[in-house]
Amino acid sequence: MKASLVYTNGEIITVDDVFSVHEAVAVVDNKIVAVGSNEEINTWIGAETNVIDLGGNSLLPGFIDAHLHLLNFGLTKVSTNLKPCKSIDEVLELLKAKAVQTPEGGWVRGWAYNDNNVAENRMPNRKELDSVSTVHPIYIQRSCGHVIAANSKALDLGGITAETPNPEGGEIESVDGAVTGVLKEAARMLVIDHDVYTDHEVFSGLHLAAKDYMKSGITSVHDMGGKGSDHLLYLQKVAKDPDFKLRIYASVVSFDNSSNAIDKTLDASILTGLGNERFKIGPSKLFLDGSITGQTAAMSEGYVTDPANKGILYKSQEDVNAIMERPHNAGCQITAHAIGDGAVEMMVSCIEHVVNKFPRENHRHRIEHASVCNPELVERIKKLNAVIVINPAFFYDFGDEYVKYIGSKAEWMFPSQSYLEHGVKVAAGSDSPITDFEPLLGIQEIVTRKTKNGTVIGEKECSSLEDAIRIFTINGAYASFEEEIKGSIEPGKLADFVILEGSILNAIPDHIKDIPIKQTVINGEIVYENPVAVMK
Repeated sequence: MKASLVYTNGEIITVDDVFSVHEAVAVVDNKIVAVGSNEEINTWIGAETNVIDLGGNSLLPGFIDAHLHLLNFGLTKVSTNLKPCKSIDEVLELLKAKAVQTPEGGWVRGWAYNDNNVAENRMPNRKELDSVSTVHPIYIQRSCGHVIAANSKALDLGGITAETPNPEGGEIESVDGAVTGVLKEAARMLVIDHDVYTDHEVFSGLHLAAKDYMKSGITSVHDMGGKGSDHLLYLQKVAKDPDFKLRIYASVVSFDNSSNAIDKTLDASILTGLGNERFKIGPSKLFLDGSITGQTAAMSEGYVTDPANKGILYKSQEDVNAIMERPHNAGCQITAHAIGDGAVEMMVSCIEHVVNKFPRENHRHRIEHASVCNPELVERIKKLNAVIVINPAFFYDFGDEYVKYIGSKAEWMFPSQSYLEHGVKVAAGSDSPITDFEPLLGIQEIVTRKTKNGTVIGEKECSSLEDAIRIFTINGAYASFEEEIKGSIEPGKLADFVILEGSILNAIPDHIKDIPIKQTVINGEIVYENPVAVMK
């Protein structure tokens, strides 16, 4: 037997148990068959073998983004990017341009708006958005994804008036008895639920999102929920498309009512692990709180900027425990969005409750984000053998805002080194489209914890480059019970690779994010190739 694909003369970073580095790797069809020296791998080369000379470049296991929102990122392709805006006037001008191109009654949407980056330091209000149009429903999402601002047309569609009560886990902002148009957490879904995309928009968005992710070296994603009740169906359908290459581990969740979504899937015997190497059912997920920069994350103490505010908790401890008992007993993995230390403690207590009441080995229950995690919580997490999924790239975009809102507690955020020293399994994700999805940026931030303004937050929690690579590869595979088939370059595993320009092991830490991606391989197939790449 000869190989179908061979890479030689490279820095093959295997991410095996000893983090060994070799020169060459051989693939037969979609599986790795050998790793070793050039001389050893040359024996696999035949007349039909595609031989690629890496020229000293790094080849790593394909990156695994263990927390993102695939459909939501895809749908940004038909929305207006507000991230560059420095004033509300700039926002309104961009939205007006979009409204002109949109038929009357069609939705005008904006995303990635950050009130901390505009001169007014606030969300736009209903009247300002009405100045764009009163015949188009309009809403913009804050960069955290947990707060929106809507115009009168959108509020009317959502049935929101001054008399509308706050939904559980949400807030309809009002001033002097008048609705401002700002909707926080669960309240935002009153509007967003009325924004319906066509199937063409959905599937086009999914393909465009996958293309972008593969260009950054991502080969597998853990999807943590998206818009609409048909979200899981859309992911299953797109995974059957032979032109869609990305591997998906899909959580069971709903932005409206996760407990209902969990019950429905359990009633249908849809359990964690159901599926194949292309698409697999993941954990049952709840939302427990909001975001730090939106000041809705549930904190044990008030925000520096608003000491009376401790954020928003979606549910009580008793409700969370009761909801999660059923999927745990069914053999499913469970997880929750938990940002503030109050929410993280709630999910830790929930996992303690279910595993003590109904013991189960190798549950690999997760906590998504676990953003603010003090040393006591780290100890409890270790005892549970839970998996933590951090978002290190958040430091780059939002780190300075974290210090503004929670002060010294920002040093406890995403404490990768403490987790690793306690033996906690840590994976990582971008939370795309909330921030940049490039795994190399995430790796850089695990190593440096440095904001885009140069501030280092919690230097003692910086981890090594080797650990950072593990977090974005083999640990991501572990978080989905798939470490036996991917996450490292070893014989018998799937041929999912990323090739970088130069040697990442010799890279300057602050420049890791700038390393060009030369090639991405999924299932032994080259799915992305840099058009200016120079490889033989």
